[in-house]
Amino acid sequence: MTIQKLSRQSANATTTGRKQRKPSRGATRNRPNHLPQIVLVGLLSIGGLAMVLPFVWMVTTSLSRQSNSAMPRTPTFWPPDPSLFNYEVAATSLPIERFYLNSLIVVGLTTVGYLFCSALTGYAFAKGRFPGKSFFFIAFLSTLLLPFETRMIPLYDLMSTLNWNNTYWALIMPFLAGGFGTFLMRQHISNLPDELIHAARLDGASEFRIFLQLVLPLCKPALAALAIINIIWRWNDLLWPLLVTSERDMYTVTQGLAMAGRSTGIHTGVALATATMAVLPVMIIYVILQRQIIQGIAMSGMKG
Repeated sequence: MTIQKLSRQSANATTTGRKQRKPSRGATRNRPNHLPQIVLVGLLSIGGLAMVLPFVWMVTTSLSRQSNSAMPRTPTFWPPDPSLFNYEVAATSLPIERFYLNSLIVVGLTTVGYLFCSALTGYAFAKGRFPGKSFFFIAFLSTLLLPFETRMIPLYDLMSTLNWNNTYWALIMPFLAGGFGTFLMRQHISNLPDELIHAARLDGASEFRIFLQLVLPLCKPALAALAIINIIWRWNDLLWPLLVTSERDMYTVTQGLAMAGRSTGIHTGVALATATMAVLPVMIIYVILQRQIIQGIAMSGMKG
């Protein structure tokens, strides 16, 4: 009897183990479905190619000398006659050095001023205490809803009244502050512990000293992201420089090369070479520093 009981128990244990090893229908249903992810990656890839391919075609066509005489009907992504002829024509016929110098001055000074003013106003709205703070913050953000074209004519009248046309002041001063930069810095500074600010105030530090020595060093990711975004904006700006500058010596890179590309007429290769020379520097900066842009914006949006 004992042997029979033991055999029955072992048989029951074997049957139970088989039942446990057998996958249930619920487990089969809970398997992850990768189809939505595959579809999403496919759509994003198509969108990425749609944005990259025109730029690649522009660069390859600018390297073809034949594109000046006949525009290729079918876009090719490798020039049949690779040559730097179009770039040599653009560099020798235009004061490229002056254009780049003007852009560096305008973009550099604008970026420094924009970062300082945005961080200062962001600190005031994030950690300051004054009547009507929420109202003024919303009013300041409402400027984002106004297109630049609606402010362009009053700004031009102001520059003319101050006799700043055809000067660096007209290209720099209107862009030293903005709602986007203030919002981004306010969101980032709001994440800083209030205890640090209170401790510095108890030690007798002034608000401006707290801002310079305590807040700014902790805002490096947001400042880096804002700096890169502002560089891209100001480097690619064309409408405002066309409005306030008429002398060739004050042209920026985008403005000067756009005017040159318009004057080249049917010389498509030279026009595309000038466009590539205008866009390529900022594209390189963005590709190198895109991680800082994403990190700064992500950290600034953690707290409302």
